[in-house]
Amino acid sequence: MAKKNLILFCLVMTLTVASCHKRHVREIGLDLIKIPGGAFEMGDTFGDGDGDELPVTTVKMNTFYLSATEITVGQFKKFVEATDYKTQAEKEGLGWAWTGDKWDRIRGANWRNPGFPQDDAHPVIDVSWADAQAFCDWVGVRLPTEAEWEYAARNKGEKIRYAWGNDAPPASRGGNVGDRGSAALLKLKVFFAAYDDGYIFTAPVGKFAANGLGLYDMTGNVMEWCSDHYEEYLGSMPPPGKQFNSLPMEYSRSLRGGSFADGPIYSRCSERAGQNPAFAYPLIGFRVASSRKP
Repeated sequence: MAKKNLILFCLVMTLTVASCHKRHVREIGLDLIKIPGGAFEMGDTFGDGDGDELPVTTVKMNTFYLSATEITVGQFKKFVEATDYKTQAEKEGLGWAWTGDKWDRIRGANWRNPGFPQDDAHPVIDVSWADAQAFCDWVGVRLPTEAEWEYAARNKGEKIRYAWGNDAPPASRGGNVGDRGSAALLKLKVFFAAYDDGYIFTAPVGKFAANGLGLYDMTGNVMEWCSDHYEEYLGSMPPPGKQFNSLPMEYSRSLRGGSFADGPIYSRCSERAGQNPAFAYPLIGFRVASSRKP
């Protein structure tokens, strides 16, 4: 009898948690796009990237869901209001922000105060991997894997450099990347010199054209946290049973997608970066994924 009661209790709790997650998804207006499964060549298929993008590896993907946009200030605010959550920068009282002439770690800087104007439609920034994970836990979703992110950014694994294609951004519909408009103020050494997207810092999510899957800002706006440890590819083939091999950066978490301050090299779909999961920065945000629709 006791065992049956325990099973019933666990079932009730599971259903209750699932119901809460569905309510949170509705409350924040989370739009999850179904990404059909398939296989693709993951990594630097053009030969113009870094060593941590090699070897190019065939990866089989199951169907999953990915948020159409990066998580916004407004969505993150609802999570904070519901849970009284404090980000790591808020707890420390110090964070990274734009001071007017440089990026610096200053007192009082955090997702509410990154040093430039944002409203509820802009991507939330200055959030660490741990902050993003806390949001995911509340909503009942997760951060995407690197493979999921790249597969989706490349429109189910097409051989393209950027979410919009292989060439420079088309007119003002490419994405919010490092351009001639932001180069002087942000002191960018490399940028899309023939392009001006109209934004110096972040743009409201969804301002630029979606890719073929209906996903916005997969190239540019903010770099996005992924669930994976940042571990470099190694050798001509992955070690048996593993896609990656552990190297010195293994304690870090992966970032994908480039930002409003990144030029042609660092905006590519296969470009990878790693950072300490406690690190929060105005160029970093996130989007969420799920193995099934919540």
